[in-house]
Amino acid sequence: MSDSNPVSGQPMTSGLTSYTCPGELYSIPRGIHLARLAAFYAKCQDCEHRFDTGQALSSNELPRTAEHRTVRTTLLTDESVRGVYLNELDRNRALLWGEALASSLWDQQPMIGRRAPTDNSQIIAEQTRVVHAAMPTVPTVVVGFDERPSSPDIVTGVVLGLRRMGCPVVDLGQTALPVVAFSVHALQAAAGLFVTGAGCDPSLTGFEFLERGARPFPEASLLELERLVKTGVGRQTRQIGSHHPQQGQSPYFATLESHFHALRPLRIVCGSVTRFLPRVLDQLFAKLPCTLTHVPLPTRRRNLFDARDVDLHRVATTVVEGNHHLGMLIDEDGRHAAFVTDRGRLVSPREVARLLIEITQREQRGAPFVVSSSLFHDAAKWLEGREARAIDGGESAADLVRLLMEHEAAMALSADGRVWFRDAYPACDALLVLAHVLQALSFSDTPFSDVVARISDD
Repeated sequence: MSDSNPVSGQPMTSGLTSYTCPGELYSIPRGIHLARLAAFYAKCQDCEHRFDTGQALSSNELPRTAEHRTVRTTLLTDESVRGVYLNELDRNRALLWGEALASSLWDQQPMIGRRAPTDNSQIIAEQTRVVHAAMPTVPTVVVGFDERPSSPDIVTGVVLGLRRMGCPVVDLGQTALPVVAFSVHALQAAAGLFVTGAGCDPSLTGFEFLERGARPFPEASLLELERLVKTGVGRQTRQIGSHHPQQGQSPYFATLESHFHALRPLRIVCGSVTRFLPRVLDQLFAKLPCTLTHVPLPTRRRNLFDARDVDLHRVATTVVEGNHHLGMLIDEDGRHAAFVTDRGRLVSPREVARLLIEITQREQRGAPFVVSSSLFHDAAKWLEGREARAIDGGESAADLVRLLMEHEAAMALSADGRVWFRDAYPACDALLVLAHVLQALSFSDTPFSDVVARISDD
């Protein structure tokens, strides 16, 4: 027999009792249970045994983390969805997000109707052909996921939700967000969805959404998706959507390869969280006169533009000690990037923007540039007398890309290190940024540190 905890009403169990954490299949002994409680393990927040601390506590003695635990009412960030794996996002909840996306896409699809009849006989014929009544076209969705351990489970739920709503799914498997964007454009898909926890701690997972044409979802669309998740949706068709696994990145790689050419021998250090990006870079550099040194980095939240960041310090130290020409850190999503010079100095977003604008003007003279509001004043002043102008794009990715396409600008630059190039579609890819920087350094033998100093002093 065991006594009851006066606070929770749960039995005061003996040392032989085992526990099972939320979302896990195997039980753990009491010692691990108590250790996880003491370490504020994330899953303990929603565990029914979280008050079983091995002793009877008064309500005033409860751990403050349990007493003041807050429950989030939304998983939306400024531009995406993020939640703690299992606690806030699991396979079943991911299914709801897949269904919500599918429902939204069905509502947006154009209707295919028959031409208006020109006489009575045609009217009668039309009325007997019910099967040809106007129906929406079927929205195809491109799906991929990152290398976090939680991602395969989450993407399984998403694909089930999309297919249940009748959407064909093109499944890229484990890949990177720029590849999903490329495929949305190449396949003319209705949307893209990438399962990722990029930019967050390892315990989080979530979604990045792309509209038709590989454009980021605006805030209003994300709010509508979350509303549909909470209220539920009705099935649009009884048909199950098809599933098309599509392995290999050959078309994406071929497009990317065209940007890496006419480079002088450069020694480059690249810090990366994923295994995918080093593989792509090794392929790209196999036929180039450049040498590449990889620095593996852990999955964690980081600030790419804080010179005190430990991962940036690792990259910078490798550059200086190995006498390399430059270093680059590519974050987990394959879009955010930061550079360090041959002297190990962090290049600021303002300096990166100036360098990219300068190299782009060689081929697109007079084209405007969209920049985020925090960069606008500096960019506008710097562009005076350079036959180009800056456009204030706000701070959201959706607004930056919208203005990029509306004004036929050369590129859109965000203060967080992302750059969108206006090509056949708005491509946001850290490897494209690297290609432009290498081209800028290949016009002369000038060290990267001197190039940055020059554009910084202009």
